[in-house]
Amino acid sequence: MSDPHKITEILVLTKSTEPLSGIVQINTADEEIRFEITEDLAHQICTELERFLTR
Repeated sequence: MSDPHKITEILVLTKSTEPLSGIVQINTADEEIRFEITEDLAHQICTELERFLTR
């Protein structure tokens, strides 16, 4: 498995409000990666981040 890349910036952009969807852009020193997300996935990400932050 390769070493993880260090994230330098994260942006979340709204693509649509009905149904709610968006773009998560993750920047590293070497590249910019964009992912499309749904409302359900956004809630899942929030849950995982909350779990990470409260450990």
